[in-house]
Amino acid sequence: MPRLSYLLSLTPRETWRILRHRLPGLRGGPTWTASELMSSSKHARGIRFAELLARQEAIAAQHQPWGPLDFEGKRVVEIGCGPLAGFGPLAIFRGAASFESAEPEWDPALLRDPSVVDTYLRIFHADLVALYGPRMDFATFRDALATRLSIHRCGFEAAPIDGAVDIVLSQSVLEHVFPLDDTVAKLAAIQIARTRFLHLVDFGNHYPTASPFDGLYERPPEAYIRRRGQAINLLRAPDIADSFAAHGISAVLIPARKLADHASGTIDGWWRERYDDDALFTQLALVASPASGDSTA
Repeated sequence: MPRLSYLLSLTPRETWRILRHRLPGLRGGPTWTASELMSSSKHARGIRFAELLARQEAIAAQHQPWGPLDFEGKRVVEIGCGPLAGFGPLAIFRGAASFESAEPEWDPALLRDPSVVDTYLRIFHADLVALYGPRMDFATFRDALATRLSIHRCGFEAAPIDGAVDIVLSQSVLEHVFPLDDTVAKLAAIQIARTRFLHLVDFGNHYPTASPFDGLYERPPEAYIRRRGQAINLLRAPDIADSFAAHGISAVLIPARKLADHASGTIDGWWRERYDDDALFTQLALVASPASGDSTA
C-alpha cells in the first residue's frame, strides 16, 4: 500500500517513468518536458544540490580531514546529472571552468525553456547568491551555463570525457549502473592524484516503505531484478569499495545512514552467506577521495 499511495501522489508522467524503470519490458520512452519537471517537488528545487553537498561534506569531515570542495577554475564531472544538469549550475556559479556529464535523458532545450528559466534557474541563482555571494548576475550565469556545460546523452562509460579532471560527483547513481565496473573503469581513466570525488550511494529499495530494505533480501539479486527490472543493481557497500579498489582508485567508504533496527521481512540465505549486518543495513554511504587527495593508486 505505501508504494501505491506514493505512485498515486505523482503526476501521470512521473508514475510512468518510475514504472518503466522498475518493470521489465517498459524501459525507454519519452524524455521529460519542462512542465513535468517544474511540477515535480524534487526536480523543481535547484538549491537541493547545495543542501546535499553541504550535508555530504559535513559527514565526510566527521571521518577524515576534509576541506570543502573548491570549484574555482576546476574541471568538474558528474556521473548522471539528471534532466536539469544536476550539480552543474552550482559548480559553474562557484567558478568551475567547465562541467561535464553524461545523462541518457538529457535534452539541452530544457534549460532554455522559459518556464525552466523563470521557475528553476532564476530562483536557483537567487539562492546561490544568498549562499555564496553575488559572484555573477543572472544574465552572466545563463551565459556561463551555455558556454561551460557539456552534457552527453549517453551512459557515462560511453561518454567522450577524456583527460584529467579535478572534481567528480554523483548523487544516487552508482546503485543504478549495470554493470558498475564499466563506469568505475571510466573514472579510473580520468582521475589523477589531485582529483577529489564524492559519490552518494543509496542501497535502499528506492520505495517509500516503512523500511528502506523492505523486499530487498527475500530472494537472491537475480530473482529480484527479474521481478522488478534493472532499477537497482543490488550491490552492497563492500561491492562498491571492491570495484573502486580493483580499478586502482583509492577511496574511503563512509556509512552515512545505518538502519539495522528498521529491518523487516525474511532474509534469504544468499545474503547472509555473503554480507554482515553492517553491509546489509547501511542504507546510505559516501565514496570519498582520501584526505590526501590521492585518488589513484
